[in-house]
Parts: sequence; C-alpha cells; structure tokens
Amino acid sequence: MGCPIRFTPGDRWEFKGAELIFERELGDKLLQFSVKRTLAPFQVEQPSGMLVAPDWNWATSSLANGSLRRLPTEETRLAARRAAAEREYASEDAAAIDKQARLRRFVVQGLDKMGVTSGGDAKIQAAVDRLWDEQPNKTAQFEGKPAARTVRRWLAERGSPGSRALRQMISMAGRVKRRSRLETLAQKALVKAALFYWSCPRIHVKDAYARMAVRIERLNRIRAASSANVPALKRPSREALRLLVREFECLETYAERWGERKAELRFKADGRGLAASRFLQLGCLDHTLLDNVAVFDNDALLPLGRPYLTVLIDVRTRCVVGFVLCFEPPSLYQALECVKRANQPKADLAERYPDFPVLAQIFGRFDEIVIDNGWELAGSSYEDALGDAGTSVRWAPVRSPTYKAIVERFFRTLNGQIRKAPGGVLNPELLREMGYDPYQDAALTRAELEGLIWDVLKLYHIEVHDGVGRPPADLWRQDMEAFGIDVIADVRQLEKMAGQMKYPCTLTKSGVQVFGLQFHDEAATAALLQDLISTSPIREQRKGSATARVKIKFNPADLGRIHVWNERRKLYVTLPCTHDGYADGISLWQHERLSEWAEQKGLEFSSEDDRNRARAALIANIERLAPELKVRQRRAMARLLSSPVVQDRLQGRGVVVAHAPSRHDGMAPVVPHDTLASERTDGSTPPTRPPRGKRRRRRVTDVDAGQAPPTPSPERAEDASDIDDWKEFE
Repeated sequence: MGCPIRFTPGDRWEFKGAELIFERELGDKLLQFSVKRTLAPFQVEQPSGMLVAPDWNWATSSLANGSLRRLPTEETRLAARRAAAEREYASEDAAAIDKQARLRRFVVQGLDKMGVTSGGDAKIQAAVDRLWDEQPNKTAQFEGKPAARTVRRWLAERGSPGSRALRQMISMAGRVKRRSRLETLAQKALVKAALFYWSCPRIHVKDAYARMAVRIERLNRIRAASSANVPALKRPSREALRLLVREFECLETYAERWGERKAELRFKADGRGLAASRFLQLGCLDHTLLDNVAVFDNDALLPLGRPYLTVLIDVRTRCVVGFVLCFEPPSLYQALECVKRANQPKADLAERYPDFPVLAQIFGRFDEIVIDNGWELAGSSYEDALGDAGTSVRWAPVRSPTYKAIVERFFRTLNGQIRKAPGGVLNPELLREMGYDPYQDAALTRAELEGLIWDVLKLYHIEVHDGVGRPPADLWRQDMEAFGIDVIADVRQLEKMAGQMKYPCTLTKSGVQVFGLQFHDEAATAALLQDLISTSPIREQRKGSATARVKIKFNPADLGRIHVWNERRKLYVTLPCTHDGYADGISLWQHERLSEWAEQKGLEFSSEDDRNRARAALIANIERLAPELKVRQRRAMARLLSSPVVQDRLQGRGVVVAHAPSRHDGMAPVVPHDTLASERTDGSTPPTRPPRGKRRRRRVTDVDAGQAPPTPSPERAEDASDIDDWKEFE
C-alpha cells in the first residue's frame, strides 16, 4: 500500500516558506523531497534534534495544520497562467471578473471525469458533445459550445486533473504586466526620469518628462550623426512616465522625496494603540490651536486671534474629563490646571443639561497620564506635581502624533463642529466683500466660545463613538457604578501641588527671594525655619542667620504667592509676596517683560513705587499702539492687559467641588484619595533625569569653522551627463 496522499514526482510543494520538489517514495513510509534552491535532500528535525527523512505521518500532520501545500506546476505553462494560479480570487470575485470562468471549469472538470485529458480535435469534440447531452440543465446557462482546439488548450494550461481551481480559469488578458516595446535605452531613460521625480520634492512629473525628452533627443542626434544606420529612439508618452512613477512609490522612494518622517507616517503600520481596562486608569493630555477667531472678554475687546485648548481624555471611555481654554501658547500652567479641573465635579452641568446628569459626574484622578514631549511638559515640574498627586507620567515617543491618536481624533471632531459656528475660519478677502472686518467685528466672545465647547462635548458624550462602539457617557456610567470615582479629597493641597517647581531656593529670616520679588510671612517663615534648620547642611548656614534649602511651587499666571515644601511636616506652606500691590494677579511672563522694559528705559526697578510706575507707563504705551498693530502683535500685547490671562477668566464658571454621599438623585460614588506628597520616601527630591527635548551640542570641525567642501561646477556636471548618455549609446 502506498502513501494515502497522492504525490506525483516533479510536483512542487511549499513547507514553511521553503519550496520543495517531490522525488519518490523510499519505502517504509518514507518520502523523498529535494529543496529547489539548493537541490539538497529535505529533512525534518525531530524533537531530539536529529534530522530524518519525512514520512507519511509528517505529510499528513503538515497538511492538516496548513504548513504543507501544493504549488502549481510550471511545465509548459505561460507566465499569465502561473500568475493566475498564485492569485487568491474568491469564487464570487472570479465569476464577476470573467463570466467565462465557470464555463471553462465546467468543461475541463467534465472531461477529467470522462478520462479525456488529451487527444485530437475529434476525440475532444466528441467528449464535449457528450457532456452537453448528459447535462442539458447546466449547459443551458452557457451561450454555446467551445471549439475543440480551445478546450485542448484549456486542458493543458489551466491546472491539472484533480486540481482545477476557479482562479485558474480566469482570463489574464490585461491583468498581467506586458513586455515593454521600447528599446533598452528608452527604457533606461524612462526609469531615470521616474527616479529623478522621486529624488527631489520640487520636481513635477512634467519636469521629469522634459528632462527625459531632452535626453532622448540628444541620443537621437548622436544616432543620426553616426555612420551606422540606427533608427531613432521612440520617446515614451507622459502617461507611461506617470504610471512608472506611481509604480515606484514605496517606503524608500517616498522617504527620498519627502523625508523619512512622512514616509513612516504614510507606510508604517499602526500599532495596537493606547488601551485601558477601566476608566481613570489611563488619560491622554494634549494641546491644539482651535480654528476660530475670538474676542477677549473684557472692556477693551482686543482681538486675540485663535485660542489654545488643552484637553484630558480618558482612554477607556473616550470621555473628556477636563479642558482649559486660553489665548497663550501651551504652558506648564495650562497642563496642571487641566489636571486640577479633571479632578473637580462639573456641578453646573447638572443644571445646564438636566436630561443627562452623568455629564456632571465625569471627573476623577487618573492613575497615569500620557503626554507629549513639548517644552512645557518635558521638565521635571510637571512630573513632580503629578507624582505628589499619585499620578504617574508616560511620555509619548518623540515625533509620533499617532501614539496619541485618541485625542488627535477628538480635536478633528471638535474643530469640525466649531467651524460651523459664527467666527469660524473664513477667507479674509471674502469677509471683506461681505462687509465684515475681522479686525474690528467680534464673532465669538470668550464666554460664547466656552459655551459652544460645552455644547459640542455634550453631543460628543451622548453619541455612539466609533472607537468604543458606545456613547462615552454611557461607558463612563457603567465603570463608575462598578469601580467608583477616585478623587483627591484635599483640593486646596492639589492647588499647591499643581504648580511650576523651582529647586533649590534659599529660605532666610526674610522669607524667600525669587524672580526679584520677596515672599515672606513672619509666622509662616519662623515656623518653616524651626522645622527645616536641622535638615540643612551646616556649611550652607549664614553667620548669625538661619537658612534652609527648600523646594517651592508657584503659579506662572499669578506671582502673588508661592508654596514652600515643609519636608518635616510633609505639606506646603504658602508665603505671600511682600509687594502685594504689584504682584497680585501678575504673571511671570508679564513680570519679566516689565523688568526688561524698565531696564531699557533706564528706570530704577527696586522699590514698589518704581514697579507700579513702570507698569502704568508700559500699559499706557500698549493702549496707544494697540489700534495700529496687526492681530498677531495685538495678541502679544493683550497679555499685559489681562492679569492673569488664564486663571481669572476660567475661574468663577460654576465649576466647584461638591462633597456629598451617593443618593438617588444621581450623585456619583466618590472615593476620596489622599495625596502622596506626605508619603513620599525620597524626600521630595526632584527627578535626576536629564531634561527631555534638548539636543546634543554638535562638535565644530574645521570644515564647519569655515572650510567649505569643494563643489563641482555646473559645466562639469553637464559634461558628465553627456558622457553617461554616450556610454549608454555605445
């Protein structure tokens, strides 16, 4: 008894990517295969590591798990038929591509059953007539009988007896690449033109075609001047060049033309993406510039341009837990303020949207937050603040916006909704034709824009999200009932922790001096010195005065106070600025600009009266120049008229912290979470990692210092091109 599987000598098989050729049966249930690439005998590795010849059991198990498959034979087969055998067409697709495919399979399979696989025209025609007489119902759906010569070609080219797949019956006319009719030099010129297009982003297909046409014209002139009777080269069409350019498009060519970054975004497969098993486990924070022209909501109504939006999204439910809207570029304050707002219940939304009380319950503390590598987040202040709150930080890969595709997709949705509102981005020329001056007329105030964002968020939370298959608010309610909301109970402590860090600073009997300002409170300073004097090195002590090295946190938008970390008591102590009339409400950016302006004007900048006079003089100068400035300059100047520009405008919106037990009226179950600042065992030492986002300084060589490398002259380059063409002609 032979092998239960029919193996024919010469058949091609594939096993785990290796192409094999069946030779013969060796006896004792052993089979002989040879590797086509090396012609060496194929052997199977046993669990013990020994190499043995394959047997019947190996063939049966390999066919069962799909690792062994038969390949179509190559004998007397055209390239088109080999391509058809290797393509994977579904049955319905094959019938739609070629209506005659079912006729061919019906004929060749019918003749295989009769045992007619070859012969003369008379024998094959008699078999076809018999097939039509025996199965009139099936043959009625075909238009007519095929000729005997045609059927003989089908039997020879389209599979073998017992292996007549429908995909092998498809006509490959127009579905395989044809042999080019151009001469070799014309083909090489066409390829060079296509590669020339992909070599530079400024090159158009028309430019590459013109270069190829000039090259072929030059070669034809050389041919005409030669003594040999050589015909002129036929110039390829522009469509041929365009098709070849599209055929060459791949990762390598696209990277050469547009850069590796764009090539990876276009061709690199997406990863699994961010995922979380429950809500508040992982958040994603990012900034964007909204496509709107808004008006600053104050008495001056100066146009500030497009606002910046900072958003924190829950990865599991896709809910927007917190957002911050301002007209300054992204900063550390906005990121920390967004985390702080995410921890606060949105009590005013219960009154604004009474039909959806769950919107007011979208808040809480995240276990981990994903952020990008922007300068405002790359420092240690943000990481230190979230570490105090019990939240870890995960940095996204550098220059990988697709890593945070969840929040990027939300920005697209938000911009699409806001663009429909008054004040959306329009053509300035069209606005002027309609009698609207975007520099003078206000389309959206700040309050209107915030209200519009809340309306968009309501619609976003109650509609089915394609990423999770359910409304985000519904998924949030499910996890809220299952796990409860984890929050930071002491919001006042969070406000102290959510600030920009500065370390080290020196605490003396006069308080802390930083940014040219003095922060001091007699009772608080004395208590801090009493607690921290024993932890400070003796060498750093001043004679006759107690000092201590401390870590402080401050709000960049309000220098009216700082928060000093008491290492012994594990809490922050607030020290107000002694120049309260000047520092209250002033931002760090504004204070630095005032200092620079006063220095340029030669003013003494030491006493409080001098500071106030400098501030009043600068504001008067801004009010005089603001009507004549462009929108971009107005936005920069308007920062000085808003104190602070973010915090004051975003507070007082009714977003307050409310503590109440769970009731029937919809209050979410709240799980208080103590801050980890008092539990840290590292002494609140700032992270010792190097700053992120900085580039290594490049060493300056002699060539960089002034010795430029020689460059070939354009005349020499043109001569070289002619020589290459002449070599091609030879």
